[in-house]
Amino acid sequence: MQAVSPLAQRIAILGVGLIGGSLAAALRRAGAVAQVVGYSPNDDARVARALGHLDVACDSVAEAVAGAAFVVVAAPVTAMPELFAQVRDVLGAQAILTDCGSTKRSVIDAARRVLGDAFLRFVPGHPIAGSERSGPQAADPGLFRGRRWLLCPVDSTPQQHCEAVKRLLGTVGAQVSTLDPALHDKVFAEASHWPHAVAFGLSAAIAGGELAGQALEFSGAGLRDTTRVGASAPAMWADILLDNRDACLASAARFRASNEAIVAALEARDRDALLAILSTASRWRNQLG
Repeated sequence: MQAVSPLAQRIAILGVGLIGGSLAAALRRAGAVAQVVGYSPNDDARVARALGHLDVACDSVAEAVAGAAFVVVAAPVTAMPELFAQVRDVLGAQAILTDCGSTKRSVIDAARRVLGDAFLRFVPGHPIAGSERSGPQAADPGLFRGRRWLLCPVDSTPQQHCEAVKRLLGTVGAQVSTLDPALHDKVFAEASHWPHAVAFGLSAAIAGGELAGQALEFSGAGLRDTTRVGASAPAMWADILLDNRDACLASAARFRASNEAIVAALEARDRDALLAILSTASRWRNQLG
């Protein structure tokens, strides 16, 4: 049987933690790229290479990007402006750049400000996949299979570049769709960012109480399920929440009002009011499947 030609000879992944490492492993497993190289400012790229997720662990951004047809920035959102600045002068004339940031407004603003003419070859993205675990040791080549991967192009983003990224991501099983970047940050404050804050807050409240040890000892699936994402990387989530601050505060205000309504119903021993709140919540939650 004749081998299938890869979509690209070389792809560079900048930031090889959970997401970058999983993408590297998935691309290698799919045979979608002839060579997958990576760079991280810490030991993550070398660890990913030792685990077999990368063909090459590079010592610099320039080394990783040189000759790459695609460059994927899978670093924390706070690191992206500096990475864009390093990418700008070494990005190939036909190379396409995309990212995996959980927020889009600040990432796009930084790319527009820093990339110059290369901004036209930047396709903002966000994989809707992850884990409370982190680092290349947690990488999973099946992480994106059947999961949504959003592209958030601006008006000036050429359609052919979006299609190229879509074809690449399709090889790892992702279901690619598009979303307006301004709407993206509002939606994900509701769907991800503030829910993570709630999980962290609930965990912190229990940890700070006198029954923290007993709560650990006697907890069941309810507490584990409710607080699972509260085990995620604190530094990364502090940056995401601050980066999407306004939308998160709007979501927090609605949460506060709902929580206060539950507290008021309990204080008043008002079962009807409490039941109404819980029923509305339950009907919506059941639609998540």
